[in-house]
Amino acid sequence: MSQSILAGAAAPLYQRLAQDLRSAIVSGEYGPGAQLPTELDLCATRGVSRHTAREALRILREEGLIERRRGAGTIVAAAARDRAFVQSLGSVDDILQYARDTRLAIDTMGLAPAHARGRRDLGFSASEDVVRIVGARRNVATDDVVALTTIFVRKDLCPTQADIGARPGAINTLIAERSGLFAASIDQEITAVSLSAADARALDCQPGDAALKTIRRYRDAAGAIYQGSISLHPSDRFAYKITLKRT
Repeated sequence: MSQSILAGAAAPLYQRLAQDLRSAIVSGEYGPGAQLPTELDLCATRGVSRHTAREALRILREEGLIERRRGAGTIVAAAARDRAFVQSLGSVDDILQYARDTRLAIDTMGLAPAHARGRRDLGFSASEDVVRIVGARRNVATDDVVALTTIFVRKDLCPTQADIGARPGAINTLIAERSGLFAASIDQEITAVSLSAADARALDCQPGDAALKTIRRYRDAAGAIYQGSISLHPSDRFAYKITLKRT
């Protein structure tokens, strides 16, 4: 499965509201059985329309995070906190939202040899100086490991390890802040794989367990790749949600 997400279209307001409520559920602000604000409450407190509130709650119901209960309204499902980290896809902002809700715990960081595994697969030339960052993405709310990830960044654009570790967020965001370079497009490939023994140990899973492997290539306006990543997500902790709309 592959896709290209073009920059320029921010996530719809209902998706952003859904993400805010999702984070509040995962963090325990709304525990299992807790009542969520009604559509009218959300309209009043968030300044959104009734349609926006309704669509945000619909997304959470489809994900199994909340349920309607007669006489009790909309409540958090009993198993909500055990659900996978859910990422909506449809824009560059959705990709960056995932990074904003996670932090990167770096294991190793340094120049990647020209023959480094994954580097050439992502599209970097052998003549480029590229930094390789290996670590784990952790959910900011729960500190659970969401993914193992290896990131490659052109050396002249790469932030320092201290800058990366100073706050949650995407390396791509730091690059944009420092250099003014924004991703014009992001290519993403998703495949189903089985975890190796080493990856399973790092993820506290069993060898052979199912996982999602994602490959991302960040391109500038000229189509050149300046950042790429290869990540492994345990299937029981992560889910992609894609909404397609007829135009």
